[in-house]
Amino acid sequence: MVAAAGLEGDRNFVTALARGLEILRCFDRPQVELSVTEIARLTGLSQPTCWRLCYTLLECGFLVRAPSGSGLCIGAPAITLGYAATKGAKPPAIALPYMQRLVEETSCSITLSLRQHWEMISVAQVNADFVLPNQPIGWRASLATVSAGLAIISALPSGERGVLIEAMAARERVRWPRHQARIAAAVAEFERDGFVTLTGMLDGQYSAVAVPLFETGEKPAEQWALSCGTLSSRWSEPAPKSAASRLLESARCLRRLSRRLRTERCVPSLVKRKSHCGRGRKPCARRFSVL
Repeated sequence: MVAAAGLEGDRNFVTALARGLEILRCFDRPQVELSVTEIARLTGLSQPTCWRLCYTLLECGFLVRAPSGSGLCIGAPAITLGYAATKGAKPPAIALPYMQRLVEETSCSITLSLRQHWEMISVAQVNADFVLPNQPIGWRASLATVSAGLAIISALPSGERGVLIEAMAARERVRWPRHQARIAAAVAEFERDGFVTLTGMLDGQYSAVAVPLFETGEKPAEQWALSCGTLSSRWSEPAPKSAASRLLESARCLRRLSRRLRTERCVPSLVKRKSHCGRGRKPCARRFSVL
């Protein structure tokens, strides 16, 4: 169980609550219907324990019975929490103008995601002229399977990266040889170019490039990444390098703006565009003022 990893001996940690939250994490796609048997398999819990937890979540409204009558669906209180978390996160508030500009400049879909343990969670998206199926806000993926996760791993201090890789190897024994090779290639690419590309995702249909939104070698409490993706059929040179260059510039501007906001101890509720900075149409921190 991801939520309880390394916390079993903590006297302040409520295991039953963590198990209930882990059940809610199983409903990470729109219109997902899961049976108690499926939830037990996904969480590693016994069926009796899983049923008691699901019953409690049903009584509290966080789960509801599916219209088909054969499974469970996410309830309104859980949806409300997810919406509040997405709207309350600080990076999306300042990143959305940059993400929109990146879509205009690259014709790719842009995703802002956040690391949680061994997974990346999508927090904000701006789509281009196509939408990936089953990839909504809130989707989760293993760090080693998406470009954003690989960018996070590559940017961490070497010691912290080593600890994380050891933990991932212990968790993903069957898939680890493939993931290990992918991580090694990503680290090498990041050290050379400052970004990570991953091709052939979703059965070869999708490719993406990603950058972290924190300085290399840092270990911030919240580890965000910005990725740019498109159909693999469109992903031919020089498109990947051009998209990566624009991502890097946006990441630098967002880091500067974040530092400025931390210094001023304010979060913008409204961002106003001012004049262009330098040549071209790339956004930068000086183009925005907090009202």
